[in-house]
Amino acid sequence: MRSRPFFVKSTPIQPMDTKKYKIKIFGSKEMPSYLLEKDNVVRIILFTTVYSLVFINIFRPFNSETWIPNNNSTNYFMYSSFMVLIGMVVVSISRIIMNFVVKKVQLTFPDYVIWLVSDAVLLSIFYVFVAYKVGFIDNFLKDNPDMTLWEAIFSIFRKSTANTVWMLLIPYTISLLFLDNQHLKTRIKEMGDKGAGSNIIHFKDEKGEIRLSINVENVLFAEASDNYVTIKYINNDRIVDFLLRTNLKKLSEDLRDTPIQRCHRSYMINLLHVTSLKKDQTEFIIQFDTTSIKDIAVSKTYQESIMEAFMKYQK
Repeated sequence: MRSRPFFVKSTPIQPMDTKKYKIKIFGSKEMPSYLLEKDNVVRIILFTTVYSLVFINIFRPFNSETWIPNNNSTNYFMYSSFMVLIGMVVVSISRIIMNFVVKKVQLTFPDYVIWLVSDAVLLSIFYVFVAYKVGFIDNFLKDNPDMTLWEAIFSIFRKSTANTVWMLLIPYTISLLFLDNQHLKTRIKEMGDKGAGSNIIHFKDEKGEIRLSINVENVLFAEASDNYVTIKYINNDRIVDFLLRTNLKKLSEDLRDTPIQRCHRSYMINLLHVTSLKKDQTEFIIQFDTTSIKDIAVSKTYQESIMEAFMKYQK
């Protein structure tokens, strides 16, 4: 699989906020700011709530179906909905507290993970309390007469914590991956907007997503093959390839205001690297400033446009 290089502009160092204190318990990787945005926090909580409700009703963890007298599907759904609702409230309060904390303390990503685990432990304590109130622990002791009360509580708490962590792990992981992907798309779009008018050009795939951002002077040419286009560019004084799923028609539209122009049904060339246009009988031959690149012919359809663009970018 070819590597996919990506140009990222360096960002200026921001002055340190002296009003915040940094804590680094387990590592130094800062927590992504988008995890604290209100809309994203709501997304995570709602998705986790729905997932937990479905999970509990399908798998019925902690032997929870034995907690309810005269249990049936309707009673269990109502009971589990109440439990999940309480869990949502607990997590929501936890996020409100986190919002106040991060105003004074800069949390790291490991700190955030520890906070999530603490949420799971807190929920487990609540579930054990509910199990005690509804008499489940008494029934558990009857089935395990060799255990003391505290041993039974600890056993239920341990199992409850393990199940709660697993129950929350999947929705949190999905949510974090989704938000990270959305954040990356936003950054790429911002880079595209900032790159307009600069020396940076962006190669987009057939879906319009940026796959390669690079200094225009490093691009040599593009060659079409079926549903893909191979971008030839210079990286560390070597000519390398980048495979892009698109076609030359779309690519030429995306790059119409750049020195990279279409000259053939199978080629686009960077006029910044063209030294001469040589006429050979009925067609023009493009010669590059890099000897390792073969000459490329200009189709009759593109001769006039290439001549105009060549004069424009050779000034």
